[in-house]
Amino acid sequence: MNANHDIQDGVPERHIVDAHINETKQLSSGVFWIITDNHELSDYTLLSYCIPCDTYGNPTGSHSIPLNAKSGQTYNHKKLWEQEISNNSQYRPFNKKAFDYFPRGRVVISNNKAVIYLNPGINTTRIIDDIKREFGLTGQNISDVRVMNDNSEHYKCFLDA
Repeated sequence: MNANHDIQDGVPERHIVDAHINETKQLSSGVFWIITDNHELSDYTLLSYCIPCDTYGNPTGSHSIPLNAKSGQTYNHKKLWEQEISNNSQYRPFNKKAFDYFPRGRVVISNNKAVIYLNPGINTTRIIDDIKREFGLTGQNISDVRVMNDNSEHYKCFLDA
């Protein structure tokens, strides 16, 4: 895991933490959180769990963290938070929050297209650009990227309070 991030006074600076070290920015599906206590989203950490995949969304290679969603193809936010983040001192102090405290989303790849599902509160150009970069969602990797605001209970967070 990439741990080169700094959190001072409980407020993260803007930077990306890639839990699967996606150095080459290979096309990936997966899940992410925007770690911040700042409603204006001026400072945040993109905490991502990338799953390298082909243009049809099929995972490629092995994964150091088992894919734990019912489908077996991706991660479940709650299970991943409990297994990898909540008891990991590397992620202090935000690891003591519930998995659904921070805004979150997922990237789904299918038929050479990507869909980013997320809490509408984090649908900003800056955050979307960071997600696209982190998950390798470039024109050379994928033909189309759609962003879907998800107002369901599933993506509710402190921004919705």
